[in-house]
Amino acid sequence: MKRSPVALRIVVLCYIGVLIGVPLIFVFQQAFIHGFGAFWAALRDQQMDHAILLTALVALVAVPLNVLFGVGASLWIVRHPSRFTRVLDTIIDVPLAISPIIVGLVLELVYAQGGWFGSLLAKLGWQVMFSFPGIVMASIFVSLPLVSRQVIPLLRELGDHQEQTASTLGASPLRIFFTITLRSITWATAYGVSLTLARVIGEYGAVLIVSGNIALVTQTLTLDIGANFDNFNNYQGFVGAVLLAMASIVLLLILGVARHRERKRNEYLA
Repeated sequence: MKRSPVALRIVVLCYIGVLIGVPLIFVFQQAFIHGFGAFWAALRDQQMDHAILLTALVALVAVPLNVLFGVGASLWIVRHPSRFTRVLDTIIDVPLAISPIIVGLVLELVYAQGGWFGSLLAKLGWQVMFSFPGIVMASIFVSLPLVSRQVIPLLRELGDHQEQTASTLGASPLRIFFTITLRSITWATAYGVSLTLARVIGEYGAVLIVSGNIALVTQTLTLDIGANFDNFNNYQGFVGAVLLAMASIVLLLILGVARHRERKRNEYLA
């Protein structure tokens, strides 16, 4: 196997180090500068505990919904192409092109009490803005394309030959989906889930607008981090930042190890 040029490797490593490595090391160093005892005490802060719990609850709702939408939309777009699905394929990318702040403002203009649907929802006793549902909606919006953008290219590359063969042999659509389609897109879906989870727990701009950033009520972990830095409580902010970084790193490590074992198993069976 031909080795890459030394200069290219140095440039890539320096680029990654400057943008990711050095800032990440700095955050961890600041979080543990007073020792593990101080780090643990910061984790037991009531405001941070509530922010962690709220973030986890938002992720538990937003991520599965976006996975279901992403896989379903991908199958529809690839397996049943039409003029409408081409439009849908384009619309899915809208959250990537719009600033999260704009997303929050749009949701507020539509669902606040003075918005298009806000007054109607208020009469029904439903409050979307400055509450858990608003945070979930904003999180779903900003992470909407992340699963489908992993699954759609793979579905197009694989084609539907195996599915058609199974159908001619009498397999039901549900059995075809679980035994053929889902197995073929497992890793693409897993990476989409990891990206979606990382975006949901790390979102700031859209959630800031729709939540009102109310401590112990609608303040997620990212908002709690921002509030700590704004209030010159930097150490608490670094602790929260480490939690977010560790969650993403652990998730990527799990995916990497599982993918490596899957490749080894496939090589052994081959």
